Amino acid sequence: MKKLLMITLITIVSTFAAFAQTSKDEQEILKINAEYEQAEIKRDIAFFERVLADDYIYAGEGGQTRNKVQTLEMFRKEKEKPTYKIIALKTEDVKAKVMGNTAILTGAWIFTSAPATDEKAEPHMDKGRYTSVLEKRNGKWLFVAEHVSEAQHDRKLMEQQVLKVGKEYGEMIKNQDAAAVERILADEYIYTNEKGKVQNKTENLASYKTNPHKFETFEISDQKVRVIGNGAAVETGTVRYKGTNKDNKPFDGSERYTTTWVWRGGRWQAVADHVSEVKQ
Repeated sequence: MKKLLMITLITIVSTFAAFAQTSKDEQEILKINAEYEQAEIKRDIAFFERVLADDYIYAGEGGQTRNKVQTLEMFRKEKEKPTYKIIALKTEDVKAKVMGNTAILTGAWIFTSAPATDEKAEPHMDKGRYTSVLEKRNGKWLFVAEHVSEAQHDRKLMEQQVLKVGKEYGEMIKNQDAAAVERILADEYIYTNEKGKVQNKTENLASYKTNPHKFETFEISDQKVRVIGNGAAVETGTVRYKGTNKDNKPFDGSERYTTTWVWRGGRWQAVADHVSEVKQ
């Protein structure tokens, strides 16, 4: 009888000790999660160097992957030359489950940002969920893998944003504002005119100096937007224009246009334009 009681007592003590250790590890992981959140806001590269395992791998919402070196380099570039500013970042419904020297961390994230180069831009909010796998190595919890998924954006809001930026783009062209156009064009931008001639971003911007136009009218009509996923949209429409070229010769015409937009750094950027002449 005494032997049975002793075995039962040992079992209870062992179970309690294991539970206490698990709870301690879970609390430590939840603490790391909170520190991770602050480190991302502050772009604290040293923190990520400490907590990311050498074999760390990240998988994003678009299926792209990054290893530790690539992740640290991304943070360094963003710290040195920010493309967006973080207004708020928080995690909710955070849970940690420990299984020996392995742990699973899950939660929801809410991220509010704005373009770093546009003070007038409205803040943009993204939401999603994340799953992190951690391992305890040499007594220290390290992130070995992370996966992030993003919730569907508000389609109506995205359409309104693209309609607005499309009209602003038209005003930039009308005013021949090359500096504003440069900010709105993506680095890999391609323009195809009605004759099939192709220009990259540098060539397109140069045309504002080498072949300037003075517009009397530049009216956009039949503007439509089709949103694709969370990061792309296609705008179509007609532009009616009238004015004079660099030789002071008048021009008057209409074109159909297609502009492809991508969402980057909290703003829409044009990656491609194609125009075709509308016969009068």
